[in-house]
Amino acid sequence: MSTVDELKAKLATLDEQLVKLTAEKAQVEAELKDAERAFKKSALNEIVEKMNALGIDKSEIAEILGLTVVETKKRKARTEKGSAEKKAKGAPKYRNSADPALTWTGKGRKPGWVQLYLDNGGELESLLIKE
Repeated sequence: MSTVDELKAKLATLDEQLVKLTAEKAQVEAELKDAERAFKKSALNEIVEKMNALGIDKSEIAEILGLTVVETKKRKARTEKGSAEKKAKGAPKYRNSADPALTWTGKGRKPGWVQLYLDNGGELESLLIKE
C-alpha cells in the first residue's frame, strides 16, 4: 500500500508542477509576442528613417515589391448644418375625403389611408384633387 500512496503523492506533486509550468509558459509566450512586436516596430522605424534620409518614396518601394499604393481620398468638407436649401415638396395630387388635411403627392410609398381606401374597394381616381 505504501507504494500506492507514494505514487499518488508523486502524481499530486507533478500535477502542481504542471499547473505552475503551464502558467509560466503562457506568460513567456505573451512576453515573446510583445518582444517580437517591439523588434519589428523598431526595425520598421529604422527602415523608414533610412528611406527618408535617402529620399526614397513609398511608391518606389511598392513598385519594386510588385505592390500598388492606393492614395487615400480626401473627404469633401461638409457645409454647415442648416445651410443647404430644403427640397420643395410636390403639390398634393390626392386628398382624403374623410379628412381633407390628409394629402398625398402620388410619389413614393402610398400612405396608410390611401392603402386602406384601396383595400376596401375604392378607386385611386376618386381621391384626385379637382382643380
